[in-house]
Amino acid sequence: MLPRCFVIALIPMLLATAEISAGGNEKYPLDAQLKVLEADVKNPVYRKLVLEKMLITDIAAEWQRVATVDNADSFIEKHGGKEKVLGDAELKKAYERRLNIRTDYLELMRDGYRKYKQIPPFDKGAKAEPAGTSIRKTNAAALELSVILPSPGADKHWPRFRGPDGQGGAGDMTLPTTWDKDGRNIAWRTKLTGLGNSSPVIWGDHIFLTSSNVKGTERFIHAYHRVTGKPLWTRQAPPRDPEPGVRDKNGYASATPVTDGERVIVFLGSCGILCYDFDGKLLWHYDSLKIKTTHGTGSSPVLYKNLVILAQDQNQTDSIFVALDKTTGKLVWTAKRGKAMTWTTPTLARIGERDELLIAGAETVRSYDPNTGTELWSLRGPTIEVVPMVVVGKDMLYSSSGRNGPTLGFRPGEKGDVTQTHLVWRAVRGGPHVPTPALHKGRLYTGNDTGIISALDAQTGKLVYLERVDDRFAASPIVAGGLLYFAGETGMTYVVRAGDTLDIVARNNLGSPILASPAAVQGQFFIRTEAELVCIGK
Repeated sequence: MLPRCFVIALIPMLLATAEISAGGNEKYPLDAQLKVLEADVKNPVYRKLVLEKMLITDIAAEWQRVATVDNADSFIEKHGGKEKVLGDAELKKAYERRLNIRTDYLELMRDGYRKYKQIPPFDKGAKAEPAGTSIRKTNAAALELSVILPSPGADKHWPRFRGPDGQGGAGDMTLPTTWDKDGRNIAWRTKLTGLGNSSPVIWGDHIFLTSSNVKGTERFIHAYHRVTGKPLWTRQAPPRDPEPGVRDKNGYASATPVTDGERVIVFLGSCGILCYDFDGKLLWHYDSLKIKTTHGTGSSPVLYKNLVILAQDQNQTDSIFVALDKTTGKLVWTAKRGKAMTWTTPTLARIGERDELLIAGAETVRSYDPNTGTELWSLRGPTIEVVPMVVVGKDMLYSSSGRNGPTLGFRPGEKGDVTQTHLVWRAVRGGPHVPTPALHKGRLYTGNDTGIISALDAQTGKLVYLERVDDRFAASPIVAGGLLYFAGETGMTYVVRAGDTLDIVARNNLGSPILASPAAVQGQFFIRTEAELVCIGK
């Protein structure tokens, strides 16, 4: 988090940046993407909080933001050619403004590449695909879609990653909108031992989450009392050699547990898949996993009928795709997925008359029969690295992928490759690398890894709004009572009213980084920070 004195010193510069963005030639205003780009060039918080922390792969995606829909080249085409534009004083001024934004932004990107002692691809002739949304006509049937709950009664709890529906939805629940690190509106806070980015899952009065030590040689599952926050029990997984190449931001405890109200099941990387009862008794341990992938593991297990299913793609050894009997831990089926850099959690949906397991990864969305692991259909379009889950709408599915990649809206298929027949729209840029978007009343809301909050029209993919906040997002948003909750890496949670403009109702600072996605039950909001588990509300 930025020091308070540093932020205060930045206020005059940020106000000046806002005035520049709001001003300019009103006759030819910048579009939303270009407006943010212009502000980023002059925003020292963007440099310090975002650009300086980027990996080289992040920068390779970030510079392509320069190819906005509204840019210097498209401005000339739209207004009758270069001669006409340069011959009109107002047109010339608007054109030069766009040209200067591009020049200044690419220079900023050069600074990022210099850090890694590399020549930028745009200085070697590389061109970015222009931003925007392409819409395609499709005759694919608009089948009725719904999510599959992990077990009976799950809708009254928060039993898995992103809640009972796996979509971050808390329905009409009324949650607190204001709190702070000094204790306002905080019911309790419990200091955590160890590290981890797994989200809390809740059933009744039990909260479960996982952690590890710094080197991953010791990994744990913890149970806390929902009403008091007091620890109930902690169990250490049988130790195994930690998997190699785990990035610190990911860590060794990123997979979120899943529970059916009788047992809680966790995936702890090289320590395997473990099942405990609510008293902390180990019921079974599946230990036949070889873990070797870039940055470590991240996919969470899901429950379907009597199965627990895990799909963890890996790029340095065979990917994992298994279904176990949830009561015994015995292998029911195993299926093959290609090597890939994927950390997404599968989505279970009822599509028409059949149940399907949906996974985006390796540049493809694939559907499987969850009873057998048999592939049903596929659709090409995601990037090579996928973390966000597939989102389920009323009659469409959505897949976002980073870094700063596309978001797809499509109809489910029947069999084979359905890319040409079932893709409805494709938004070229702005997809999050880690957080999963939230769908609410025809809008797909995203807080991405570089601090941009945006909304797309779910039917057409067209941009509704796009604005920056001075933060980064790893946690996925949740929706409750018409409000969206975006938990930022600075420790700030932004409460946003759903709609066609970015309406931030409140900003709430817990003072400790947040990477885990929040949970919500019975009018209370549960956030795992780097240091604590916090219950917000009465």
